[in-house]
Amino acid sequence: MRFWILSAIYSGMLTGIFFVDAGIQNLWVPVALITVVYSIIVVLGVSIIRLNLFIKSLSSFKTSENEIALTFDDGPDNELTLKVLDLLKEYKAKATFFCIGNKVEDNEPILKRMLAEGHSIGNHTWEHANSFPWWSVKRITDSIAKTDNALKAIGIEKCTIFRPPFGVTNNLIAAAIKRSNKKCVGWSIRTKDTCKSIEEVVDKVKRNIKPGDIVLLHDTNKNILTELKEILDFCNQKGLKSVAIN
Repeated sequence: MRFWILSAIYSGMLTGIFFVDAGIQNLWVPVALITVVYSIIVVLGVSIIRLNLFIKSLSSFKTSENEIALTFDDGPDNELTLKVLDLLKEYKAKATFFCIGNKVEDNEPILKRMLAEGHSIGNHTWEHANSFPWWSVKRITDSIAKTDNALKAIGIEKCTIFRPPFGVTNNLIAAAIKRSNKKCVGWSIRTKDTCKSIEEVVDKVKRNIKPGDIVLLHDTNKNILTELKEILDFCNQKGLKSVAIN
């Protein structure tokens, strides 16, 4: 909705310039400036999910308690995810796992354990393709549906939350999410744990985390166990409790 409002304002400003300043020299200057600003806002909206430019996403939440939400993308991993679950159980923490559809069938016991231990499962498309930002509405919708069907095939009937790969949104992705009847979930703390050192990841969380934050992690990241333990220790010290997103 915000994207269409922004586009309407942009179009209105251009129209106004041409009508009001039809005789002015160097008319291209204000046109170029407005176009550059518009383009920058759109690019930021595509890449920063919490701006909600194309679709309203849950990137943080209101809480009267000291609650945060740890979330894990790109799994399950048949080794690391089990150890992540062990750590969460040890610390009595709940989390949300955004799973890739083509990993579901081979990891049925892990997914069922997630639910049995009070965690939530979200849809993260069938294959997490690098080309995802350029997909059509139909292709995105089909990928979401294929993942839902894989979950249903192992007895997981209800999956209402979706996180787009890379956290990218645009008007086509937004339309597909709405058509799939999903709630879009983003984050307020992006750890970049797939490319940053353990120290950088943990330090970013420690410096920024507060009640209501949603933290992005990956249960396929080779350093996740060390990072998660330090994050959970810190949360315990600060009285922060990780909850699952429903």
